[in-house]
Amino acid sequence: MNYRTEKFNKLLSDSPLAESALNWYDFTSDAEVLLIGDGFPKSYFEDRCARVISISPGDYDDYVSGQLFDYVICMGVIEKVDDPGKVVSSWKSLLKPGGTLLFSCDNRLGLKYFCGTPEKYTDIPFMGINGYYDGINLEEENKKQRDDLQINERLYSKAELTEILKNQGISDYKFYYPIPDARTPQLIFTDDTKDKCNALERLDDYDYYDNAMAGLEHRIFKDVVNEDALGFCANSFIVEITNGSSLSDITFAVVTTDRGKKHGMATTVRNNEKVYKRPLYPEGAENLKKLQAYTDELLSKNVPVVRGVLKEDSKGLYMEMPYIEVKPLSLYLDEIVSNKREEFLGIFDFIYECIKKSFSDVNGGRVYLDLAPCNAFYTGGDAPVLFYDQEFVMENSSPEFAMFRTIKYYFAASKAARAEMELKELYKRYGISEKQIKEFEDKEAAFIKEVRNTDDHSWLKAAATPDYNRIYETNAAKRKEPKPYKVGYVPGVFDLFHTGHLRLIERCKARCEYLIVGVLTDELVKYYKGKAPIISCKDRMEIIAALSLVDEVIPVDFSNTDKLDAWEQLHYDCHFSGDDHVDHWNDILEKLREKGSNMEFFSYTQGISTTMIKEHIEGSGEEK
Repeated sequence: MNYRTEKFNKLLSDSPLAESALNWYDFTSDAEVLLIGDGFPKSYFEDRCARVISISPGDYDDYVSGQLFDYVICMGVIEKVDDPGKVVSSWKSLLKPGGTLLFSCDNRLGLKYFCGTPEKYTDIPFMGINGYYDGINLEEENKKQRDDLQINERLYSKAELTEILKNQGISDYKFYYPIPDARTPQLIFTDDTKDKCNALERLDDYDYYDNAMAGLEHRIFKDVVNEDALGFCANSFIVEITNGSSLSDITFAVVTTDRGKKHGMATTVRNNEKVYKRPLYPEGAENLKKLQAYTDELLSKNVPVVRGVLKEDSKGLYMEMPYIEVKPLSLYLDEIVSNKREEFLGIFDFIYECIKKSFSDVNGGRVYLDLAPCNAFYTGGDAPVLFYDQEFVMENSSPEFAMFRTIKYYFAASKAARAEMELKELYKRYGISEKQIKEFEDKEAAFIKEVRNTDDHSWLKAAATPDYNRIYETNAAKRKEPKPYKVGYVPGVFDLFHTGHLRLIERCKARCEYLIVGVLTDELVKYYKGKAPIISCKDRMEIIAALSLVDEVIPVDFSNTDKLDAWEQLHYDCHFSGDDHVDHWNDILEKLREKGSNMEFFSYTQGISTTMIKEHIEGSGEEK
């Protein structure tokens, strides 16, 4: 696992966003829970269930002998076991009658892997898709290389997981498809989800491998859902197995954990034609009451809105709403934008009339912000729109601002609309000027920052903003003359980063498609040079990772400073180095060539080095 992945996972483990994996599921307050592995925060169950035991995988005999549980939770553990069928059976044997097992597994055929993300454990693109062969060439000379990989951790497709369950005689199971994946899902689909495109425009996918990507995952999800292909290429699965009880009746869920304790909600659609909206935290109960009040106010102003009923159970306040089996408005607008332009514009006119009707001149002007296609159904007739989930209002605002948001977010999600008309064409229709657009953009950014806690989750937002230009450049580069090596590796200290370091990395990248840079740890530098570097290893790695030339950064310590040990970890095709080592590593070069790898040496950039910079700094200090 590379440095960026490790950093992301560390930030996630310390964040409440990790709860999104299961905070939409129905856990009973009197339940006893066994949590296996560290893939889900124990604190979540401690706050909500009667008892929770957390153990590491394989510790059943020491900790749970003779005990049975209402829920057994194992997130990501199945990816790391030798015999998944035997392990799943052992997990199920820990359930009480009527108990439930939930486990997650990333899909080796996940959409992100087709788009170019390196495989989760080997860090090699398309490794899982190719059935854990290093490439798809089955010629004789490649067989040894594949055997030498010695993969101990792996992912499974839905078909493979299904076969594993059937071989264990397990028949009561259900697959959930968390999107973008099981780490911090925002949407959870099932095979029974209706209107699967609804809510996709809310999605932020996070992929921090822009420099390795060939496809734009976010742009493809809608096609995947429309083609009912989630079972094949969802990035992750959550599997539910029961011990003599019914499977959950949840058919679809939306989770907004990122909105924090006040605004975070889980909305679940059930197969009883009901929709339930529940606060993720006790602090959200007041917001649910506001939602009810806002709905009643809109109805009093003849704005068509789905009305829910507030109810309470042992877990607290929730809202029950009817399931509306009509087409999502966004989907209908996409269908008519090219051939029914007048009807398309008429629907937006109707939305604007609803926004103006709901406007109140109290507190400097109050508007409802969710009167938008992503919160509406198409019903046809004179009142073609039915809104739902009207959670947010804004004071000191105007109908033009609310309409600006409505247009902005629909166009951002609709490829069909962008192909047919300019965004500014609709802004102009509703009297939104160029000057107002700039003011409204700033106002919207401040609103989103507050509601979605972007300061707290800036690391996730950064990962959820693909660098489209870099992806396009990567694809363009692949159409040019291929480079000699697929994976290149260059280790170094890179202290007081300077143009000599930059030139070296540029030369390396010119020779390989995927460049891994190893940064020597502080301890290793001190061991070899007698003193620690000026810049810490953590900071040096961040500097290197910021370079667009670099695809991956790893720490180099005593475990992989040897070139052959590094090859065992990375399977690079070429090791790059300065030419002062050309006569020292002949033996290593021969051994690397036996493995199908190589070494190349570059001359150093003259007139610059870390030593020269240090001497100059020290000399400057003496002059003073």
